[in-house]
Amino acid sequence: MKIFCSIASYQDPILPYTIKSILENSKYKNDLVLGVFDQSKDILKDLPDNVRYKTCDPEDAKGACWARSTIQTDLFEGEDIFMQIDSHTLFEKDWDKDLLEKYSNCFNWFEKPIITGYPRGFDVLVSKGGFLNTDEEYIFRITTDDSDQTHALQLHLPWVRGYNPGQMAHVIPGKKYFRGFAMAGGGIFTEGKWVEEVPYDKEIYFNGEEATLALRSFTHGYDMVHVPNLPLYHWYNTEEIELKRELHWDGNPEEKEKIINESFKKVDRVLQGKVTDKYGIGNKRTLKEYADLSGMDYENKLVHIGKSTFIDYENKELSLDEDFE
Repeated sequence: MKIFCSIASYQDPILPYTIKSILENSKYKNDLVLGVFDQSKDILKDLPDNVRYKTCDPEDAKGACWARSTIQTDLFEGEDIFMQIDSHTLFEKDWDKDLLEKYSNCFNWFEKPIITGYPRGFDVLVSKGGFLNTDEEYIFRITTDDSDQTHALQLHLPWVRGYNPGQMAHVIPGKKYFRGFAMAGGGIFTEGKWVEEVPYDKEIYFNGEEATLALRSFTHGYDMVHVPNLPLYHWYNTEEIELKRELHWDGNPEEKEKIINESFKKVDRVLQGKVTDKYGIGNKRTLKEYADLSGMDYENKLVHIGKSTFIDYENKELSLDEDFE
């Protein structure tokens, strides 16, 4: 079973380590293909044959969703599994075997599952005056010592801007599976057909990416599933990080604000069900059904906070010996 992994990168110093980590730690190396869109002046050389590599000048970049859409149209070739990560992600040994097994478990309950969630974090320690025990440029350190946990996603801040909610991980101890209703753009693992049914929308800049993907996927008949112990780690961008990385929206704020404003208008239309082309909602389920599950009633701009924060679901894990209806 071929796995295609989409990696959009914007001037990311960790990208080479991400590529090395995902390749070296995979068990089924012959079945793995990377699609890398590197928006950087520092072009990577001598990449293996299973890395499809595309570049552009950072000044020509147009945002995260544009980059991810470009990977889907220019680099994806219909592989069985579509996976999407951020360009600052590291992997555990045999991560692909682990995810394929968990993905197989999901079919116990759902016909079209999507494994998704925010991975556990890692820190990047920078060699300032030099490390005493290694010659490496960076040291990568896992930020948590809790081994067994499921990162469910909660929509904890309804209507942050327009109809777009804020979301974050809701950490639940133990090896548990949960049906979800939110999507993590940096952690997606599903069938390749998803790319055709729910393609990335270039008109959405960044904020609103995950909320619209979740609603569109749900109404196209997909189910988000949160699984225990995702076998990957993410470098989260905070003010305290030692190694700084550039973000696309840092430069030319006035021009970017215009783009962002137009993007939020599109996000609002999608979430209200007003977009009917291939970038809108599907016809397998309704917005009301999504509201019943998630607590986010986009049609009436109402929220059931117990559902949206996942509090109502944290004791309702899925069991491998029961069928979901």
